[in-house]
Amino acid sequence: MAQDLSGSWSGVLISNGQAIEKADVIYLSIEVNGNQITGLSRVERLDDVEFAVKSFEGKKEGSKLTLSEQLGRRSSNSPKSPVCKLDYSLEYNDSTAYLKGTFISTDCRNIQGEVVLFRSDHKVTTEKEPESTHLWKHRFVKAYNKGYAAPEVLKKEQQNFKFQPIYFDHDESEIKPEFYAYLNKMARVLDGIHDLRVEITGHTDAVGTDQYNIGLSERRAKAIQNYFKSRGIEPEKLEIDFKGKREPVDTNKTKEGKQRNRRVDFKFI
Repeated sequence: MAQDLSGSWSGVLISNGQAIEKADVIYLSIEVNGNQITGLSRVERLDDVEFAVKSFEGKKEGSKLTLSEQLGRRSSNSPKSPVCKLDYSLEYNDSTAYLKGTFISTDCRNIQGEVVLFRSDHKVTTEKEPESTHLWKHRFVKAYNKGYAAPEVLKKEQQNFKFQPIYFDHDESEIKPEFYAYLNKMARVLDGIHDLRVEITGHTDAVGTDQYNIGLSERRAKAIQNYFKSRGIEPEKLEIDFKGKREPVDTNKTKEGKQRNRRVDFKFI
């Protein structure tokens, strides 16, 4: 089944020789009818007020798009206004959900480079005031440089993520190496979605006093928190709680039950 590429896209225009961190911002509104494409583009200078909005036409062949811009509205007559008309050659990648390719100007010399786009809620506006700040761009670049897929793919990973407890030995708060792979997978989801946080809750079995077990469950939660920090997760994404022995998931009368109670649980918030 052919991918429907109609809709809103956001991304960056990386001129040849330019670092992606310095790239301008682009928004596309794409309408696909059969093999014919129409739409609007808006290019904004990074962290600036200068912009240009242009209409475009093009064709779709499978997962490949070719688009050609026409001149439209610009913010000013300043040389900084991104008025150059661009031709795009793009291809959609099913696994990463990126629409990527190259651009070249048809009316300005030496204007060419790479474009990277992802589905978004940003609309193409012809107004002088932009629809949003460029904060999303800096977050996107950070994730893209780490090799993460587009936001819609990461969101599906979050929705499909299956939580499991991390278990500890008796009176211990050290993470067992067998759980590293699982924690790394969760760290990837946390790192890739900027507004996602996780609650980490420590528990114990019933051996020992209430006061001691509260401290032990806190140490277990903090061990997980510190592990995530070591993987580059921002501290503000990590909330901890600790219940001691107050919330068992199994009996404390058997060895197996106690093991299941010596745990850390998780939930996204």
